[in-house]
Amino acid sequence: MDTIIYFLLCMGYLILLFIGIHLAKHHGWKNSGNVLMLVILALIYDNGILALGKYVGEGDLLKTLNLVRYWLHAFFTPLLVLFAWNTLTKVNLPWTKTSMIQWLVVVFTLCLMLIELTTVVWGISLESSWKFGVLSYKEAGDTGGPPIMIISVSIILLITSIIVWWREKWPWYCVGVLFLGIIPIGHFLLKTGAFHNISEFILMMFLLTTKAHQDRISSSSR
Repeated sequence: MDTIIYFLLCMGYLILLFIGIHLAKHHGWKNSGNVLMLVILALIYDNGILALGKYVGEGDLLKTLNLVRYWLHAFFTPLLVLFAWNTLTKVNLPWTKTSMIQWLVVVFTLCLMLIELTTVVWGISLESSWKFGVLSYKEAGDTGGPPIMIISVSIILLITSIIVWWREKWPWYCVGVLFLGIIPIGHFLLKTGAFHNISEFILMMFLLTTKAHQDRISSSSR
């Protein structure tokens, strides 16, 4: 069952990627909101490896492919901070466009990458895991503490989504962020390990919808 879910998520992300490329072609590539496509690419890979795991089989190849998942997660997920900042620049908040804020956003994003690399990826030990019919390699033993990077990105997305809701009367950005925390609760209702991945897809869908919404407003105001 989970293998099918991961395959479907891959196809869904491919559709989101094509939509993102279409938006970039019409509204410009020089837009920090386009980092969303890099995150989507990483999630295509992530779900693809999970879907193909049992077909690749246990061994060094699958272990390496899963290790790449952790590296992509460390480098690309923090880019959502840049996306969040971009949404604020579109709601007429002058301070968000100052050079100081821009540098702070970039530095903070790089810091989150470094935190994830040093606390999770470097020296990571992976072990094979069969769960709900899916073969993957996961971090062995204690994770060593709370996921600082994920918590930080989630808080930033939540705060900026509330501001966008307030300024533009656009609730869907916030709805997507809330789904990220609510949907995994369904794990207790259905026997599947894919709820977190499903919530990530819903988040990406609403983030891309928000980008399309703001791009359309920006174009009409020119």
